[in-house]
Amino acid sequence: MARWTALLGAVAAATALATMGIAGTFWSHGRSDARAAEAQARSLAIEFFRSQNERKYDVTCRLLSRGFITTHALRDRQTCTAVMRVVFVWSGRIDFRIGEVTREADRVVVHALADGAPGRLVFVREDGALRILTVQDG
Repeated sequence: MARWTALLGAVAAATALATMGIAGTFWSHGRSDARAAEAQARSLAIEFFRSQNERKYDVTCRLLSRGFITTHALRDRQTCTAVMRVVFVWSGRIDFRIGEVTREADRVVVHALADGAPGRLVFVREDGALRILTVQDG
């Protein structure tokens, strides 16, 4: 099973990752704002992997959207943190490389490799900040 599925799939107790639509748009203020959102998403993707490697699961969960938390029946970020501490107690370090950043409608997608397996982190804007909506294999 690819590392991407293991990264957060176990948190949801084998619940399949689902994409949920969230209204709004990133790009209403022009190209420079779009570039800023892409740079921010790249930085947050790095923070996502580093927080797991450093076992700072409160940081990992803070990066997740309410849609992600709800989809995986985690109730809130505090529960997410507790579950991640248990699920990843024996996990090893994730070797990651951040690749291309693209836009898809109102989302920013960061393509990356996690332990050599390709995947995507899909970000949406929530409460004025970018947050992870889904983590996808491939």
